[in-house]
Amino acid sequence: MQMITMFLLLLTTGVGLSGITGYLIFGPLVFRHMQDRDSTVGHHAFSPAFLGYVLRGDFRSQGDNNLNGLATPAQLLLWSCILGGISSFALVAVYQWQSA
Repeated sequence: MQMITMFLLLLTTGVGLSGITGYLIFGPLVFRHMQDRDSTVGHHAFSPAFLGYVLRGDFRSQGDNNLNGLATPAQLLLWSCILGGISSFALVAVYQWQSA
C-alpha cells in the first residue's frame, strides 16, 4: 500500500471515528433537550427517525436557539461519521481492486 493511500485511509477513518464519538456526546443531549420541551422525534437518540431529523436539519424550524446550538454540532458530526465511513470503505475497495 502506498504511503498516500495509507494516510488517506487513516485520515478518513479518523474523521469517521471523531464523528461517532462526537455524536455519542451531542445526540443524547439534543434528544434530552427536546424531551424537556415535549417535542421528541423517535424513541431515543439513535433511532432512525431521530437520526434523519438531525441529518435533515429539521430542528431549525422550531425556532429554539438553544436547540440549534446543540443540534448543529450533532448534525455536523453525524455527517462526518457518514462521509468518513463511506470514504474509508471506498479507499479500501479501490485498494483491493487495484491489488487483484
